Order: sequence, then C-alpha cells, then structure tokens
Amino acid sequence: MRIALALVVPIVAALLQGAVASLISVGGAFPSMPVLVAASWSIAAGAREGLWWAFVAGIATDVLSAGPLGAFTVAVLPGTLIVGLGERSTAKPVPVLAGVLGVAVAALLTQSIYLGVLAFVGHPPPAPSLSLAETVGVAIYTGALALVAYPLARVVRRVTEQESPF
Repeated sequence: MRIALALVVPIVAALLQGAVASLISVGGAFPSMPVLVAASWSIAAGAREGLWWAFVAGIATDVLSAGPLGAFTVAVLPGTLIVGLGERSTAKPVPVLAGVLGVAVAALLTQSIYLGVLAFVGHPPPAPSLSLAETVGVAIYTGALALVAYPLARVVRRVTEQESPF
C-alpha cells in the first residue's frame, strides 16, 4: 500500500500543480502541491520515505512543466530531507504546528533553490522584489495548506505502518 501511495500521491500532486495551482493563486503566490505532499510525508514518516515522495513528485513536475528537466527535482530534495530528519514515532508524532512550519520552510527552500537553478541555466530572473514576494508567498500558502495535509499524512502513516517495506 505504501509503495502505491509513494507513486500515486506525488504524481497526483504534480498534476494538480500544473492544472490547479495557477487557478488558485492569490496575489502571485501559489501553493506548491509537490512540496506539500512530500514534506508532509517526510515529517510524518521520516526523510527516508519523504525523499522518495519528493523524487517522484519532482520528476513528475519536471516532465509536466515547461522548466528545465530536473530543476524542480533538484530543488525539492534538500527541503524534504531537512524537515524529515530525526526519529519518527507513531506514538509521539511531530506536533501539527511544527509540521506546518516544517512544510513552509521546505517550500521556502525549494522555491529559493528552484529560482537559483533557473538562473544558473540561463533563464532571466524576475525582479528581486518580485522573486522574494513570490517565494515567501509560496511558503506561506503551502504552509497554510499543510494544516490539512500534514495531519492527514500522520493518519495515513499510522494506518499503513504495519505494512511498510521501507
């Protein structure tokens, strides 16, 4: 079951990113659905599983986007790794507010790295103030959605704990 989740959920998140995220943007800020699911899972289940989710979500997002292939994958992995470090127990999960903050930090880091990768490969960067506002907006928006996504990830992790192949 967890292997199926590790494939289906990140791919659906990438599809939603391409199809829905721009429609629900607020003032130029949009949620990062792949970061939302990967970081939430990483906080709930640990970095080992979260990195797989981030990798699948990153590849799917890269394939579906107009950006350079591999850029989002490279950007999403460090934040997902950092927020998933440490021991994870179903008996004592990470508190919801700490999880939400972790997802927001992962989104902030991912967006920052992604803009850096785009600049490195020669894409013209937007104005610095616009980049900063968008990056912070993505982090806040994604963190706000984590109020629902992270507790759901905790529940799914607990339900699927007995059959984990990892």
